[in-house]
Amino acid sequence: MISESRLECPVVKVTVQDRVNAVLGKNITLSCIIEVGSNLSLTQTSWERRLPSGTITLAVFNPEFGTSISPEYKRRVSFMSPSVRDATITISGASFADIGSYICKVTTFPLGNTQATTFVDVLEEPKVYVSAGPTALLDGGDETLVAACIAERGRPAAEVFWETELHGRSDSQTQDEPNGTSTTHVRYMWRPQSSAQGKTLTCVVRHPALPTEFRIPYILNVQFAPVVSIQGIDKSWHVGQKNVKFICSARSNPPARLFTWIRLDGVMPEGVEISNYSFAFARPLDRNDSGVYRCEVLNDLGLRSLDVTLWVQDPPPTTPAPSTTRSHLPGIVTDANQHRALFTSPTLASLSDGSLGTIIGGAVGGLLFLILLLILGGVCYMRQRRTFRGDYYTKQYLGPSDMQKESQIDVLQPHELQEVYGDKTSKGSQDLKPKLGGDIIYPDYTPERKVRDDWADRGDTHIGLKEGNYYPDHYHAQNMHPCGPPVHSPSNGSPYLPEDCYDNGTDSDYVSHMDGSVISRREWYV
Repeated sequence: MISESRLECPVVKVTVQDRVNAVLGKNITLSCIIEVGSNLSLTQTSWERRLPSGTITLAVFNPEFGTSISPEYKRRVSFMSPSVRDATITISGASFADIGSYICKVTTFPLGNTQATTFVDVLEEPKVYVSAGPTALLDGGDETLVAACIAERGRPAAEVFWETELHGRSDSQTQDEPNGTSTTHVRYMWRPQSSAQGKTLTCVVRHPALPTEFRIPYILNVQFAPVVSIQGIDKSWHVGQKNVKFICSARSNPPARLFTWIRLDGVMPEGVEISNYSFAFARPLDRNDSGVYRCEVLNDLGLRSLDVTLWVQDPPPTTPAPSTTRSHLPGIVTDANQHRALFTSPTLASLSDGSLGTIIGGAVGGLLFLILLLILGGVCYMRQRRTFRGDYYTKQYLGPSDMQKESQIDVLQPHELQEVYGDKTSKGSQDLKPKLGGDIIYPDYTPERKVRDDWADRGDTHIGLKEGNYYPDHYHAQNMHPCGPPVHSPSNGSPYLPEDCYDNGTDSDYVSHMDGSVISRREWYV
């Protein structure tokens, strides 16, 4: 801000700064610009200092006699370019004793004195430095003091802070000194991590005595054990492969000082060249080279390692020459210049001729196996239908009540006998006569009728059937079994047909039941 002093008429104008900040030990510049009207004459200009004890004169400029400096300030005060328009002076070696008010006074004739006042303040530029924490930064350690930024003995107190990308914290402390200055400490706390090795913390200081902000970088030094990595382990290996090499490297602080290669599952094979951090096979690989190999790295903080599992596989098969035969399968085109099969479906990958043959063969084999299963199922079903529900050793038929609870449909009821024999007045008599063309139901025979000559003569197939006389002539040939009805043998009284008739069995020799089973007619007549 500029302070001005004017007189209406005649005109005298004195211009000075309202406040001047001087830096301790540096020069103080006090400017004073004068404008005097044409009807006035400047007699002299002077700088005075106002003290508690009174006012003292520092320097005087007279246009006729020149300049004059007070003996107390003779070595420190001087005019820069004295004239009737400029009375600017400098005070060298500013000190806190120079703090106070200064007056630029202009004397004109016939007007007299005109003056303007400025205030001088002395600032002390802080001494800025960064100090490291008391202990080394170890990876994975607890929160510790990384560094402290200090702005020492500044007047006024400096503004101090840290700039960084780390996720730590800072705390600030300010201490007043006896000489009126202040010291500011800003500490940065952080949990060390190896990933931050080499990154920068920046101490920033702002102060009125500084022309620009003051910046001091601090590079982090985080110590950590070796982090091992191996080049060459992302490949596959096969028998006969050449130039197989592993390169072991480590990132560590302090730097690694020893690299060692060992084999964990056996003795190190012959033909291997180990040179500090590299491990190479000087010959083609064989199966005995398969194993687990380890690279160990040592620095001042410890030993770290990384393993490589080397699995030597069979050599890759030789690629067959492409077929020049054109395929006759629809949708597939092959020739000498086209190695892939073209399919009409966009979702199918190309198939080779060998793969296509395998698929067709598998489909045919599956179809034949399905047909075989159907045939076996049919045979089992037919055998089940011929299964006799009874005891073949005793030749006894077990009715539904003996085997399972089911309908008695296969047992002739009285009303069924009436429909067969036609006489509704008869009730189960042996004299019932069947209707012509109906199914023959064999009644039980008395012992005296089992020995009739016409029953014994089983070979005669021309026995006549007289109308209305069924039982004397027995049964008509077309409704009889070729061997005739069952007879009781005179020797053992068996109610079965003769054995020589059992091998003549056709489908008419079996009686079908509703549950799907069948029984021989000779068993029926038990």
